[in-house]
Amino acid sequence: MENLKGFYNDDTLKEKLHKGEITTLNYVNHQSEQMQQDFINYCEEKGLQQNEKSAQSFLEWSLNQEEKAHSEYLD
Repeated sequence: MENLKGFYNDDTLKEKLHKGEITTLNYVNHQSEQMQQDFINYCEEKGLQQNEKSAQSFLEWSLNQEEKAHSEYLD
């Protein structure tokens, strides 16, 4: 696994995730400061540890929130 430092653009991280070079937890923690903070808040609210499983759950939840907001905008 690649050791990441700082933040990276979304396309770079998605490519690395797809190739198996990073984990979902790496993706969440290095996409942006905002995503990192949202993930921390998500884990605290749900009583979860910050690990691979919770990172995957967070991304699914986050995508659902985006889809919901988008569909409400279109209505």
